[in-house]
Amino acid sequence: MMLPRRSSNAIPHPSRWVVRASLGLVGSTLAWWSLSTLWHSGYAQTFTAQEISNYAAAIVAMEDIRRAAYGEISDLMTIANEDVTRYDLRCLSADALKTLPRTIRSQVRRELIDYCNDAQKIVQDAGLTVQLFNSITVNHRENAELVNQIQLEIARIR
Repeated sequence: MMLPRRSSNAIPHPSRWVVRASLGLVGSTLAWWSLSTLWHSGYAQTFTAQEISNYAAAIVAMEDIRRAAYGEISDLMTIANEDVTRYDLRCLSADALKTLPRTIRSQVRRELIDYCNDAQKIVQDAGLTVQLFNSITVNHRENAELVNQIQLEIARIR
């Protein structure tokens, strides 16, 4: 799951929330999980109403842990005079962390791993596989109707 580049206190515009919150989840830890072919292929698919509902529920459930992880990582980087926006903070972005100062690298990696593991559990608890979650994520980037369906479901859940 990619952690967006913004203040942890900022509240995103509702129409952009799904896109920001759902980017990047492709595995349980950093580089130790292989990418699925769905991540690379991004072909158009249709999803059931139940899959969309489960996806929306996972996104809503992830938001609090995403904000907490982003806040912790941002704080660590601020202390080290690093700009959090310069780093790729997705679950499979271990290479991007290699350039962090050693003083914070392991702490940031631990926060990111914990977040990714928690996000994977949320996805599975919502009745989805990580591969299906990723497929919906990839497809919603290019499918305005799917984005609309997900946003309506999020609004219904909240």
